[in-house]
Amino acid sequence: MRHSLKSCCTLRVKRSRLGALIFSTITVLASGMAAHAGVARLMYVMGRDGVFPKSFFGYVHPKWRTPAMNIILVGAIALLAINFDLVMATALINFGALVAFTFVNLSVISQFWIREKRNKTLKDHFQYLFLPMCGALTVGALWVNLEESSMVLGLIWAAIGLIYLACVTKSFRNPVPQYEDVA
Repeated sequence: MRHSLKSCCTLRVKRSRLGALIFSTITVLASGMAAHAGVARLMYVMGRDGVFPKSFFGYVHPKWRTPAMNIILVGAIALLAINFDLVMATALINFGALVAFTFVNLSVISQFWIREKRNKTLKDHFQYLFLPMCGALTVGALWVNLEESSMVLGLIWAAIGLIYLACVTKSFRNPVPQYEDVA
């Protein structure tokens, strides 16, 4: 079996510790850049639609057509997080993921089983009540095992979000800003 020079060099680099470090670094940087760009664009949409202040978050650089202010802000926040160890960073991500998964399960029950009244047949009960309840209970078991420090930091972050929402909605007297459906 013949191997090309390129595949032999790649194989040697992969097997060395330096190669592992290089590939790990490239992987982490690529993942970080994708997350950075995604968050910056999400913040742009929130600024464009009035969820965040439009003058800052809705700004698009005239030459590069990118949400430049958001990219800088996300980079600055990422620099602040440089002192987090992997356990803390993972725990914070877990808090956000658990919040999302909890609300996804509860939203299925709210939307389909309660609002749309899809609760007539056994299949409806299974799909729109039983399965989402199982999902919510499973996520609840994960909540119990979440690190205390990430729970505290996550709750502080959630409280800041609620305070901001109260300000934007004038103490919840105005409706919550909605995203514009562009698709």
